[in-house]
Amino acid sequence: MMDARTKAAVGVLAAAEGEVLDVFGASLVAKTRPEVVGFLLADHVVPPGYVVPPHSHAVDHEALFLLEGELTLLSAHGEARLTAGGTAQLPAGVPHGFRNDTDRPVRLLVLAAPGIQALEMFRHFDRAGQAAPGGLAPPQIIEICRQYGVTMG
Repeated sequence: MMDARTKAAVGVLAAAEGEVLDVFGASLVAKTRPEVVGFLLADHVVPPGYVVPPHSHAVDHEALFLLEGELTLLSAHGEARLTAGGTAQLPAGVPHGFRNDTDRPVRLLVLAAPGIQALEMFRHFDRAGQAAPGGLAPPQIIEICRQYGVTMG
């Protein structure tokens, strides 16, 4: 059993712990601090009908590991289905997106490396969303993305 000091030093989080962010109605719980370990690992719950339009990251490489449900991946090569246990590799600079076409939430792990810009962008979305109860307009979202090296389209 780890004592409190050791637990803090190695960064142990319980299942319900982490930095909870609201990304346009989808919960994202950051489980790592990328500035400490070199990558972001986040537990992301995507509600039915949720869409992340095609975009590319200048710096961050991403991987998605689907824990529950089914997700439609979007890329220049068309659409692909990702089911529980499946993984998508999304290199920096390669346009990609996804959507939940089902009537149930989808749960996935997001890994972004180095992940510092990705986490800061998610934090910015959370803050901006709280400040704009009616939601953000597409030009505002595009500008936030641009600030963190993400290009839409």
